[in-house]
Amino acid sequence: YLILFPSILEILGDINLTLGLLNKEDNISKEDIYGHLTSIIQNTDILDDAIVQRLIYYASKDMRDDNILREIRMLAGEVLVSLAAHDFNSVMYELQSNFRILELPNEFVVLALAELATSYVSQSIPFMMMTLLTMQTMLRLTEEERMKGAFCIALEKFSRAIYKYVNHWRDFPYPRLDANRLSDKIFMLFRYIMDKWASTTSPTQILAIIKAHGPTVSLLLHREDLCEYALGQVPWLLNQYKDKEIDFDVTQSLRQILTAAVLYGVSLPKPLRKAIFISLLHQVCRVPEPPEKENEIEASNCFLILAHSNPADLMDFFDEQMRNNNEVIRMGILTLLRSAINAEEPKLRDHITSIEKAVKVVMGDLSIKVRNSTLLLIQTMCEKCYIEAREGWPLIDYIFTQFSVSNKNLEKPIKPNSQETEKGETSIREISLEVLKTLDPLVIGMPQVLWPRILTFVVPAEYTGTLEYLFNIIRILFMAEERKKNNAKESTALVISTGAVKLPSPQQLLARLLVISMLASVGKLCGAGAIGLLKILPEIIHPNLVELWKTRIPELLQPLEGTSAWDQVLFKEARNIKILSFSKYC
Repeated sequence: YLILFPSILEILGDINLTLGLLNKEDNISKEDIYGHLTSIIQNTDILDDAIVQRLIYYASKDMRDDNILREIRMLAGEVLVSLAAHDFNSVMYELQSNFRILELPNEFVVLALAELATSYVSQSIPFMMMTLLTMQTMLRLTEEERMKGAFCIALEKFSRAIYKYVNHWRDFPYPRLDANRLSDKIFMLFRYIMDKWASTTSPTQILAIIKAHGPTVSLLLHREDLCEYALGQVPWLLNQYKDKEIDFDVTQSLRQILTAAVLYGVSLPKPLRKAIFISLLHQVCRVPEPPEKENEIEASNCFLILAHSNPADLMDFFDEQMRNNNEVIRMGILTLLRSAINAEEPKLRDHITSIEKAVKVVMGDLSIKVRNSTLLLIQTMCEKCYIEAREGWPLIDYIFTQFSVSNKNLEKPIKPNSQETEKGETSIREISLEVLKTLDPLVIGMPQVLWPRILTFVVPAEYTGTLEYLFNIIRILFMAEERKKNNAKESTALVISTGAVKLPSPQQLLARLLVISMLASVGKLCGAGAIGLLKILPEIIHPNLVELWKTRIPELLQPLEGTSAWDQVLFKEARNIKILSFSKYC
């Protein structure tokens, strides 16, 4: 303390000097003075009591002076609120003495009380009942728009403070207060505002009510007897989705309500849920102009909450909307599903089949943007184990199909491609390969989906560009199959496997691998992958190859030197199994 003493004296001298200027300087200088005082107060741990009282007096006086510029009055209010960190009771007493029953208060007194409730929740709650009772007598006296706005701000911040108290009352240092009495007063204030002020056409007033709406309804939802009324006000909130300038505030209030509904286990009526689904989807899929990014993110957060509270209804809604064949809506829903899966919402796992079916709805969509979004969703589903055996195979097939379709559209387009179309098709092809590159074939459920059907892509020439990743997937799956086979009596040889797809014949598979192996001589990874499969797959290709391979494989798989002799060996082996026209498999 002694070390700090000179510094403290210097600060107090600075404050005294500054206070002396308040009565002498004009309004413009006062703005600088109050800004300076706020900085000192917020960065000083110790203030003399007499100094604090003088600061409260001057700040309160200037804050309430209608002849002073609003900007200065706001700064004076900030100083007053900052002083509560040093002497909360004195600041609260000063504000309450200017906040009297049946008298219309100064606007900035209301705003200062609201800010105290936000910044000092614990200290403010014991004074909250008195504040709410007094405020209730004032609303009928209010006609000016700014005062209405101030009361709406107060309602918003008082509701937030009480909501925090209701849900964390054990963290507060005093005996538990009757939260129902507090919420009763909030209910009466809110009902008056909604009945008398909500029909206003003033944008500023509407915005103030919107911002108060979410915190207030969220608080009222903890009361079973007030739930019906609180939820009955949500349609008004949804109807405010008209202007991009305030849409984010509407969505933010809606998110608070949805969060509270989950916290208190409140079930939203089905018509209200549907209205919320539609309103939020419009925020994500706005046409013709895109939504504001901040609002889009907030709407996506709302959908994550709905995926937790009402996953079945949400999936039914998504499925219905996906069938409208609207590009923007389909892209929006695919992106929302991807976000929900990435968030790993547990309840959504019960609806994997519904998600797979929703994806299938758009698989015939030719839109590059929809195809792109579909591939990204499938990639996320693969990563997060959202592929299951009964419905999952078409999603894997879609990856290969899109690679093939993009290649055809780039190489032999029906009509000349525009630069944008060419760029889009190239992106589809790259994403398809990226999905295959990152695909883990051993995540839960994936082996049952892939094996042995993945082999159907080895032979057709249209999938040649995927072979590098395809061979790696097959190798990993085969090794897993081998481990299973060692613990089972039944053979897993391809020759006796059955499935929902037409698998390549042993001759086709062997010929394809032999031909692709030649590419290893020119440094192609898919050639090396084919050689690796030739080493480990003989029994899977055909049991009769096992013994033959013991004599032939050493010759075929000698270290590659890129010579023509290597090519001759491969072609000779291909002729031995009587396969013609190998070029069509390359």
